[in-house]
Amino acid sequence: MKFTQILTVILLLLLTTSVLAMGPPEIEWERLYFSGHAWSFIRSIIETSDGGFAATIGVSADTSYSLYKLSSDGDILWGARSDLDNQGGEHVIELENGDLIVTGWGRETPESNGDLLISRFDSIGQEIWTKLYNSSYDGSEIGYSVAQLPDGGFAICGEIYPDGMNQAWILRTDALGDTLWTREWGWQYGDKAVTVLYIDNGLTVLMQGRTETTSGGPHLVRYDLDGNLLWETVLEYPYSGSSLQAQDMCRASDGGLLFLDNYHPRIAHFDILGNFDWFFSAPGSGSNYGWSISTTMDGGFIYTGENTIPLTNGLKLERSGMISRHDSQGNELWSNFVYGCTVLYSACQLSQGGYIAAGRAFTSTDSYQGYYQGYLIKYAPELGIESGNVSVVEIASVSPNPFSSSLSITCSLPSQVETSLTAYDLNGRIVDVVEVGSFPAGEHTVLWTPSSELSSGCYQIRLHTDIGTDVVNCVLLKK
Repeated sequence: MKFTQILTVILLLLLTTSVLAMGPPEIEWERLYFSGHAWSFIRSIIETSDGGFAATIGVSADTSYSLYKLSSDGDILWGARSDLDNQGGEHVIELENGDLIVTGWGRETPESNGDLLISRFDSIGQEIWTKLYNSSYDGSEIGYSVAQLPDGGFAICGEIYPDGMNQAWILRTDALGDTLWTREWGWQYGDKAVTVLYIDNGLTVLMQGRTETTSGGPHLVRYDLDGNLLWETVLEYPYSGSSLQAQDMCRASDGGLLFLDNYHPRIAHFDILGNFDWFFSAPGSGSNYGWSISTTMDGGFIYTGENTIPLTNGLKLERSGMISRHDSQGNELWSNFVYGCTVLYSACQLSQGGYIAAGRAFTSTDSYQGYYQGYLIKYAPELGIESGNVSVVEIASVSPNPFSSSLSITCSLPSQVETSLTAYDLNGRIVDVVEVGSFPAGEHTVLWTPSSELSSGCYQIRLHTDIGTDVVNCVLLKK
């Protein structure tokens, strides 16, 4: 064999080894749901406190159901419904007591328009209450995102359709789902509110649309809890290609915001006021779309989307789901083209490591027809990413625990390193960024005093560095 051939083989082996080393974690299982129905898909998925899952159904096998509860193995335990003609779920959160809140859409009769829906179910699927919200316009309404507020109420965002044109809609309710106030945002048409976050005693909302003084695109809009508009800004950054379309947003581990674009998706980091830091194009190929972004225990994040690739005959499209894992700076740790489905709408990291992702799969009956089924895929924990080296990077103690006002957190570091301490609730949402900065080697004690609006409950304190990660639980008991 010639030297050049030997060199080529060595390079190929090295490349293959590198790809394998950065590959996705092992798939533990894949499941299909609602077989034989024309349109069925799972829109969002969360892990529940009992180790199972809660999933919202966009258009389900029985559209009287907006929510399904599943075991840790993906078996359906129950479906939850209210006494409506039709309904569907877009987003679900779990409350401290195990109740589940769903937002989406519903209608009372076959003749009525769809209204924005919020339902509350207990941990065994019994309906506690359901509310339908109808704007003053003759059109449909839908909810895309819901957040719990410290007073036990909720903030919801979505869109309405006045005169056939989209308008962003934001609502605040009390703990029983009764409306406290509503707000509209946008100008002319094509406006919607896609994500609402409770941050620092106010609401930060990701909008898509325009105002009378700004061009169309993603906006960050800030309201106080009384519904007063505090400020709004266009989310801008240098890019080339199609115009930006707001899809999803989550809180970053450094206290900033991670933004996801929809078409030919880009992921960008902004500070809490919407000032640009960095961005990159999400993994994928062909005509790809981004659907969700959520933070992980080590301060990074996970992305889901889809790819649409024309086949050689030019008549059909091959589609696959996409999931990718990134560190806190956006560097890709692994990605996976998921050919068992056509799209992945959402994903979350699990409390014991690993991931669950949800979407839909296309089952073909012949060359031109078929139907969609709900789809779930569960990944095993990664090796060497989530847990870090906790023998040298650790949270040595938190005290007192439980605590009522302030928590003393002692961390141990083997060398000087960039460090972040972050507090999360049990749904994986960041509730506070305790400390960020460069810490020298040794032990360090930081005091966390939660906001007065934060409710009693169990929280996670996560220490993240480039050389390791540690997580401890704490309990806040307010007097």
